[in-house]
Parts: sequence; structure tokens; C-alpha cells
Amino acid sequence: MNCKKNRKIPLWWGIIIWAVLVLLFFAPAVFGGKVLAPVDCVECLFKPFATQPMEEVHNQYNVDGASQYLPYSWAMQQSWQSDGYMGWNPYTHNGTSLPENTMLSPGDWHHWLFGFLPFWTAWDAGILLQFFIAGLGMIILLKSRGIPIPYVLLGAVSFSFYSQFIMWIYDRWLGGIIWAPLIVWSLLEGRRKNKWVHLPSILFIVLGFRGGHLQACLFVFLLVLCVFLADWWKRADRWSWKVFLKSSSFYLISGFLAALLSLDVFVDTLPRMEGCKSLPFVWGLENIPFLATSVMPTLFGIPQTISISKVIGADLFDIKFGGGVVFVLAVLALFNRRAPLTAKFCFLVSLIVSCTPLSTFLYSRSTVVMAFGMSWLAGWQLFDLRRHPVLPIWRRLAWWGIGILCIWLAVSVAVQCFHEPLLLKLHSFIDGNITTSQQKYRHSWYLLRSERLLDQLMIWDWRNALLILLVSVGGWACSRLNISSRYPKWWAGLVVLCTFGEQIVFSSSWIAYSDKPESGYLYKEPEWMSEFRGHVGDGAVVIVNPHNDLDFLCTNHLSTYGIRLASGYETVQPRYLRPLSDGHYYPKDYAMAGISHLLCDAKAGRPSFDGWNLVQETEDFFLLENPLYRGRYFVRTQGEENHFSPVVPDWRTNNKIHVTVPPGTKELSVLESYSRGWSARTGKGEELPLSSTERYSILVSVPDSEQQTEILLQYHTPYREWYYSMMGGTALFLLVAALLQRRVNIRTEKEG
Repeated sequence: MNCKKNRKIPLWWGIIIWAVLVLLFFAPAVFGGKVLAPVDCVECLFKPFATQPMEEVHNQYNVDGASQYLPYSWAMQQSWQSDGYMGWNPYTHNGTSLPENTMLSPGDWHHWLFGFLPFWTAWDAGILLQFFIAGLGMIILLKSRGIPIPYVLLGAVSFSFYSQFIMWIYDRWLGGIIWAPLIVWSLLEGRRKNKWVHLPSILFIVLGFRGGHLQACLFVFLLVLCVFLADWWKRADRWSWKVFLKSSSFYLISGFLAALLSLDVFVDTLPRMEGCKSLPFVWGLENIPFLATSVMPTLFGIPQTISISKVIGADLFDIKFGGGVVFVLAVLALFNRRAPLTAKFCFLVSLIVSCTPLSTFLYSRSTVVMAFGMSWLAGWQLFDLRRHPVLPIWRRLAWWGIGILCIWLAVSVAVQCFHEPLLLKLHSFIDGNITTSQQKYRHSWYLLRSERLLDQLMIWDWRNALLILLVSVGGWACSRLNISSRYPKWWAGLVVLCTFGEQIVFSSSWIAYSDKPESGYLYKEPEWMSEFRGHVGDGAVVIVNPHNDLDFLCTNHLSTYGIRLASGYETVQPRYLRPLSDGHYYPKDYAMAGISHLLCDAKAGRPSFDGWNLVQETEDFFLLENPLYRGRYFVRTQGEENHFSPVVPDWRTNNKIHVTVPPGTKELSVLESYSRGWSARTGKGEELPLSSTERYSILVSVPDSEQQTEILLQYHTPYREWYYSMMGGTALFLLVAALLQRRVNIRTEKEG
């Protein structure tokens, strides 16, 4: 009993230490009262909402978090709190389905937090728990492989704080791949026990599929493929078809059953992909130079500067950093025959994929599988150093490092000596390569960022100097662990702390913390918003921005103030209610699409659209009103063939609309985007026929009645009846299989 207890203590201590590291990593949000959100993008970039200079934005690369993912989550919380489920967003695209949003990761568990927690608490808790789960999985996996806690923590720190997780932190897609360690752990356990149906393997793959968007599901597939390839490669007769089919069957069964339990996610989002634009076919060779960022992530610039990587057709989002010492240890493990083959396959296969045309579709996000393999190899190799003969590699690496630092120092001194001529050349290059719109609105900002680039690339810049120090100390600790048998866990702990420090330095230029907005909406309400909202009412706004000033009148932003937009932005645009003469601004046509106002950029000059009335003017925008707009709900009564009269709904929520129509009503027209998920029924529960018009609005046929009729329209995701049935059947099958397996195990134990 005592031995068993002693074996458990290191694991729990590791989990406690890991929890402390996560809390320290996100200390401004946990202890400082900040929120994990790029609100400064709104305050500095989103005109006319911005109140601060553009130069004060911490990281403009976070703009999608402010313009897309925070508004998506805000709309999702409104749906949860009004109706108890995630369904319809009435505030963009004249209404659109939230679960069909291909980038929202609609199946992830963190969405449930919005159903019972305040918005910012749910938002921050979801992010912190995602990072904690990623590290927890690494601890469980590596510990099950016989690696002690100090070495296990290196893998947890490296994988959980991998650069792709940090750079895309607000996009929330990492909810799929955080389950990678537990997926691999369960698959390896299932193969060890010769299971055909292994519940943990299926359930963790399900969490992976449901935790990310469609692209992230491919990363889970790539991960399982790597585990299978390593398993198959170990077999002596691997080239036999029988062996191939037998070894692959376990993974195919696990993946297939997991896909069945994730049907709702696939069915809701896959049809939307019909509108996905094709991407250019490019090679991924530009990612090869970015391997240098695996050791020093600041070599191509940081978000506060211009990006040198654009010269080679790449982007700062291609950085692949999990810790400089971690990368060195992982490369050493690749040449170590005793290193785990599964980790090697994950490292190499994912790295190769990122350097092929597949990177066009998967982006550098796919390297999260590489990061998993790299972190596993690093933790294993660190533990193996104490058992390995003294390696000459450490002295060689030290001399190589000193040589590179001397070259970097010489270049830094030269740049400092010729700073002014180089800066003029850089300004000239910028002037020749930015667009007319960028020249007009962001010219000084680009010049400032170019000046910051020259300062940031110097070896004595605080980020570079601190990273060099941490990598050096971490490398020295590895060498001591390899040379000396004394205090191995302390040396390993020093490596973990240095890697943790590297990740904090890297993340400091990417993660933004903000003061919690005090208004009842997602963001702080501008002074002009109250009047603006009063003009728009239940109408919808179209944004007119001919100069396309990047973030001016940001497409989804008004929705966070409860104002309907007749358009919006999603990666794959949905079909939605729009005027037939889209872009010509005919008042009658726009009124028939539920559009009541035009919002125009003041920089483009005073607008002059025939038939529209100016109702609000500021130095940044003009708001024009459609005098022909009469509302969003209309009825056609008996004897009125082409005449619809406006009605006012009794009440509505995100997913429900309750309307009482007068006697003799033949049709109810709702100027909301049509979806097969909408249904209509009378107050007595009678189902009503529902169809779409030419404009893609909702049309409800009403039975003849001499009395007024109550009609309830409600949105639920379409096809849910049949995919819930298939998911329920799959869950029942797994439950029966688990019970039968338990009976077999009990009988075997009794017979034994």
C-alpha cells in the first residue's frame, strides 16, 4: 500500500506544479484583474470606435480576435442565456447560424461556460483550462512512459506554450489539438491491451474532433496517422497486406466511431464549405528558413515591428517555437535509437507536411503535431542524458553558439554605425511597397515600426539578450545533467525553468491583456452609440467603405452593441438575405431586404445616394436612413395579392420569434435570413409550411382563420433529429461493448 501511494505522489506533485506554472504564465489575468483579450485593437485600430493613437496597439496581429472571435463568442453567450442553447445570431448577415460557423469550433466544451458564467470569466477560464489540459495530457503520457516528473514538465511546458498556440490564442481552435497527448496515450494503451474497441481512445479522439474547427480536425487525423505509422513500422513483416490491414483496423475503428460521435459538428459546418474560395497553390519551402525561429523566435521581427519574413513570402505566423533547448534536445533524440518512434514520426511527418503545398490549406498550425512530437522527444532525451555517456555535442554547440553570437554582435555594431542610411533605405522600401490606402491612413505607423525593427534586431535588445541567456543556461544545465550524476532532478528543473522563461519572453510580444470593459456590451460604448442605436432600431445596417481602410468600420463590430448588420465577416460566407440590386443602393430594394441604414466613411466625402436621408454625422462617418423601410415583419391577408402590411412581433429572442397575425392572414414574411433550421407552428402546436423567397428571406404559409393566430418561429440546427439518432446509437453501442468487456474481464479473473 505504501509503495502504491509513493508512486502516485510524484504525479500529483507534477500536476500541482503545472497548475502553478499556468497561473503564473497568465498572471495579469489571474492576479492582475486584466482580461485575456486584444481590446486595444478596438481602441487603437477600429475607426470610428478607436480613441487611442494607432501606435499604441500592442499587437495588431490579434485583430481577428477582436473583430471575429470575441463577437462570435458574445453572440453565442446571448443565444445560450436567452434560449439555453447555441443557435442563431440575428446580428450579422441579416441572421446566421452560429453552429455553422466553420471557425467557431462549435462542438468544444468551453462554449458551455458561457451558459452560466459572466462573459469575461467564461472567456478567460476557457483559455486557461485549454492550456492546462494540454500540459496535463503531456504529464500523463510521459509519466506512463516511465519518465519522472521533472523531465515530464519540460514536455508539458514546451507543448502547451508552443508558438502556434500563443499566436492564435484568441481564435480558440487549439481546443482540438490540446487532447493530442491523451489521444496518443489512450491509443498506445489500447494497442498494448490488443483492444478492437477501446473507449478512452474513441472518447479522446471525439474531444479532439469536437474541440477544433474543420481544419483542426485534420490535425487530429494527422496525429492518429502518425501513431499508426509508427505502430505499423515496428512490425517485422510490415510490408504484408494482412499485417497492414490488421494493424490499421484499430485506428480505423477508433476514428470512425469518434467521427460518428462528432456528426453534429461535421453536418453543421461541412455544407457551408461549398462557398469556400480556392487557395493559391504554393510550395511550402518558404517555411524552411523559419526553422531558425525554433531556437530564436525574434530573428524575423516581432509584432511591434515590420516583418522581414514577408521578403521570402512567409509571415510571422509561421514561427515554430517551443523552446530553444527543447528543439536541440528533440533533434538529438531523432538520432537516438532508443527514442520513442511514435514521437519521431509526429515530429518529422508534421514538419515535412508544413514544407509542402499542403501548408497552403493547413497553414503552419499543422506544426502543432510536430510540437507534440518535439516536446515528447525533448522530455525523453532530457531524462536519457543521465543514462547516456558524455556527449561531445555540448562543447561543439557552445562553440557554434559563440561564433553565431560574435557574428550577430558584429552585424549589430555595423547596423548601429550606419543606422541613419539604413533607416532611409528601409523607409524608401516601405514607400514603394505599401498600397495607396496604407499610404493615406497608416504611413507614419509603418515608418515607426520600421524604426523599431532596426532596434529590435540588435543583439542587445532585451528580448534577444534574455532569450540568449535562457538558452545558454538551459544548455549548460543539460550538459551538467549529462556529465554529472549528482542532483539530476535539480538540473532538469533548471532546464524546465529556462524553457518556461523563454516562453514568457516570446509570449510577451504576442499576448495582449486589457482592462475589463465596463459597459453592458462586449466593448466600451462610444459617446455617439446611443443616438446611433436609436436611429437604427430593429433595422439593419450596410457599411459603405469604398477606400477599404483595413480596420475602418470593422465588419462585425456593430453586432456587439446589439445592432443588426445586413452583412458580416466569416471565413466562409453563408447564404443570407440581401437586396437583389446589391451595391446600387435603391431604397425600395434595400427596404425589402430589411436594410434601414447605410453607414458611410466620412473620409470618402459627403455621400449622395438618391432617396436616402442623412440622420447622423460625425467626423468619422455619415449615417443615412432609408425612408422606405417599414419593419422586418409583414403579413398578407386574404384578397391582398401583392400587398404586405407591417406587424410588430410580441417578443423575440436570438432563436425565437413570436408574432400574432390578424384574422384572414395568408402569409407571414420575416426579413431574416432563411435556413432549413427554422420551423414555424401555431399557438396550438400545428406545424406551418415555411419556405424562402427569391431574396432568401423567410415566408410562412398561414392556414385560413377568422381569428388572430399566434405563430412561433424557432431555430434549431437542421438535420439534428437524424444525426442525434446516429450519435445516440453509437453511444449505446459503445456502452454495450463496455459492459460486455467488463463481464468478460470479471469471468476471466474468476477463472484465473
